[in-house]
Amino acid sequence: MKNKSPRISIITIVLNNRLFLEHTVRSVNAQIFDNYEYIIIDGGSTDGTIEFLKNSKVGIDRWVSESDKGIYDAMNKGAKLAKGEWLIFLNAGDRFASPEVLSNIFKSDHLDAHDFIFGNWFTCNLLKSPNYLIPGKANYERGFILHQSVIYRKKLHETYGYYLVTPKLIISDYIFFLSIPKKRTFHFDGPISINDNTGISTAPWSYKQKLAIDFVFGRLTAFRMLLLFVKFYIPRFDRYIINKLSGILGRD
Repeated sequence: MKNKSPRISIITIVLNNRLFLEHTVRSVNAQIFDNYEYIIIDGGSTDGTIEFLKNSKVGIDRWVSESDKGIYDAMNKGAKLAKGEWLIFLNAGDRFASPEVLSNIFKSDHLDAHDFIFGNWFTCNLLKSPNYLIPGKANYERGFILHQSVIYRKKLHETYGYYLVTPKLIISDYIFFLSIPKKRTFHFDGPISINDNTGISTAPWSYKQKLAIDFVFGRLTAFRMLLLFVKFYIPRFDRYIINKLSGILGRD
């Protein structure tokens, strides 16, 4: 397999999250596909993460611990250090969906024609219920893409640049993904990752940023964006309108 399959760099970003990191490291080590390197970029942890990295005898090829400007600065460091043809970011608390995931992806006949592979995922609360998995379905047209379930060629950074590093911007990965021509993408019809759902990217302002970028890229009309904003604040907006109309008509 080592001689026939593309080499992939698996990169994990972590900061003061030793417990979650251990879950991720075990998941990577469980892969039956062995033609990979594993890189961990630590932001200068003080919770025992560095001691864990120092004492890890197998499964981690390189690790760096130093302060950074945030998650996307750390991801850029990892991408620049990577020697693999392909990259995937599986950050602390994320896991592969199964030990066979990478093996199944890299035996695909579609790799030569594509530079960007995206797949489905599961989410869970890793601390409270790690085995209660909520499925997520990837959809490129609707912008349903998670970086933990994306594998792409490193060379794309040469064409489209690295992740934007700007305070309060938490969708730099999504902006990068939208730069890739759709014809170069391939949907792997299966789950790639299991992701903890308590991270910062699940915050409401992250969703608002995504809507704004979809509008800038022409993926949303102004009217559609307004409807989605309203639906965000009033999830059952349709029921809200019906109740309001019923109240008005009832008074008549």
